[in-house]
Amino acid sequence: MPDHRPRPAILRVLIGTQFGLFYAGNGLSSIGTWMQRVACGWLIWDWTHSVFWLGILSAGDLLPVILIGPIAGVAADRWDRVRQNMLAQIVSVVLAVLMAALLAVGWLGLIGTLALITVQGTLTAVIQPARLAMVQQMVPRADMGIAVALNSVNVNLARMLGPAAAGVMILHMDILWIFVVNAAVTLLFVLVLMRLRLAPQEKRPHRRSFLGELTEGFAHILRAPALRLILLVMLCGGSLVRAMIELAPAIAARSFPDNATGLAVVTGAAAFGAVCAGLTMGPVSSRRLLYSVLLWWGLGAAASVALTHTDYRIVATISAMIVGACIARGLISTQTFVQLTTPDVLRGRVLSVHGLIARGSPALGALVIGFAADRVGLALSVEVTSITLILLLLFLFPFVRNAAHWVEDAA
Repeated sequence: MPDHRPRPAILRVLIGTQFGLFYAGNGLSSIGTWMQRVACGWLIWDWTHSVFWLGILSAGDLLPVILIGPIAGVAADRWDRVRQNMLAQIVSVVLAVLMAALLAVGWLGLIGTLALITVQGTLTAVIQPARLAMVQQMVPRADMGIAVALNSVNVNLARMLGPAAAGVMILHMDILWIFVVNAAVTLLFVLVLMRLRLAPQEKRPHRRSFLGELTEGFAHILRAPALRLILLVMLCGGSLVRAMIELAPAIAARSFPDNATGLAVVTGAAAFGAVCAGLTMGPVSSRRLLYSVLLWWGLGAAASVALTHTDYRIVATISAMIVGACIARGLISTQTFVQLTTPDVLRGRVLSVHGLIARGSPALGALVIGFAADRVGLALSVEVTSITLILLLLFLFPFVRNAAHWVEDAA
């Protein structure tokens, strides 16, 4: 007798759907991207042993978002999103193959690595808004919350599995094979994108100029005090707490005698904490989201101090897990707040600003902390910035309280 009981919501969204196909392909591609990112960080550290150059690498990967992110948000609303993603992934395959080939013949150096990573960061900035917006075309509106949560878990699983796999490969084979693996899984994602059949993009009847649409998203943020405040908190928290992930090679060198193993443990523990935080987050009101971001970024700052001060591997591992969990909760809470409080017609552009801050803030933080760490040490640099962040969060608390009441009244 057939079982007519409804499937769990997660299975309903994933099994036999366009979103499930996209989810699998995007997940594999994200793992490859993280493997390549860790490999580049390892090469830079092996060549320079400089925290500052790790910060430069992070900046080359992430800072293009600052210039391109909002423009890409408008592009995601104007042009075919699948085609944008497909073209960008094809270029990513070419870049990965090129880096592997240059490394094989001994022509890949510090400047070349930074240049190619900057190109890759630019591609990521271009396609990110389109990739996020595609979800609306793959799932019913009632399942949007589940799809967003699954995407968050996907990203954090990639952050856990990618660095761990890269660490194992660095230990047992030539590092160039990491770039080959990334090229292969990215090519697989291209094939997945070719198979997708999405609902048509909604056509806006009165299209404004490109510049007008660009400024409209920023204007909405400036008019919404609560939205403006939570994005400011994410900028401050991300600049310190998320920068810890970018500086993982230097952190691992302090607590682990084998740097490659330590790198895999630190980054894997942070991603594991992030996955756990994402899976345990339930429905929360907008008002509570505003308060919660202060708690999570403050706790992440304290854990960052422990992570960079300890010589004990178990303490470093636990601290990395806490940092990863705090990052995940801070980012998920902020994005959920944006989804709940932003009108549909502006959501894509506001999310592009959210993405700009989410990706740009750790690059900025890693650059500043790395510069200071080469002069006064990583532990002292993180200690000073952590105390500054906690004091800033305490200063912002009255403004958060007022904004929370405003959101509650507007709901």
